[in-house]
Amino acid sequence: MHTRREIIAGGAATLVFISCPSVRSSAQMHRHNPIYGCSLPHREADEFFGTATESRLYLTGNEPMIPKSGDPDFDYALAQTLAKISDAFEVSPGFAYYNDYDGKNAYATKDVRSNGADGTVLFGEGLLKRCLEGVDNPDLGVACICAHEFGHILQYKHGLDTQVGAGQPTVKRIELHADFFAGYFGGLRKLERPSFPAAVFAVTQYGMGDDMIQKPQHHGRPEERAAAIVRGFEVAYQERRSLAEAIGISVEYAQAL
Repeated sequence: MHTRREIIAGGAATLVFISCPSVRSSAQMHRHNPIYGCSLPHREADEFFGTATESRLYLTGNEPMIPKSGDPDFDYALAQTLAKISDAFEVSPGFAYYNDYDGKNAYATKDVRSNGADGTVLFGEGLLKRCLEGVDNPDLGVACICAHEFGHILQYKHGLDTQVGAGQPTVKRIELHADFFAGYFGGLRKLERPSFPAAVFAVTQYGMGDDMIQKPQHHGRPEERAAAIVRGFEVAYQERRSLAEAIGISVEYAQAL
């Protein structure tokens, strides 16, 4: 029997299908413009912050987690995971939960609420609840989503979102580039703990793919999202590349899509 702490930190395999919550309702269309994908522009951030918990930095993994899951083991493990992602990507975003009443989602924004933070990651309370109600220990789905959003923070810090998204009619390259880094994190965790079921990240992002190829909010087809995870994983686990090397490879990868 694996505890939630073991699962999210790298335990038994699980298959998680979490639909990346695209903007569909009229209310959500009003609060977030889908052409920005999972990124919140400055003019939208304040409205989301208005329904969010306090923002915290997770740098050591020992910081107390914002309690929303109802499971102390899960909260502890998530705090450790966020610290590991921060260290792997060399970013320090604030993290908060927000009320995703208008569509279960998670976002990254350049706007900060904590001194010294590299932007903010907002995780929807409804999305968290959906993840935790899934079967087969779906905690890794939360870790994957967080790694993807931290990937956006990495983009902001180095100007990579502008670089890979220049001239594109959709956010696909930017989103797949963030998927690449989620896979990279999965590869690092596999190196650290051989039992870590990194393949679950690819399965999770496959479930988030969409076929809206003509719409600005198109994130990538299912197979493209899984492939981006796999490529990032290879760069970390098989090629043992540093973060600086991975950034260069990731840009080439995204620009070739």
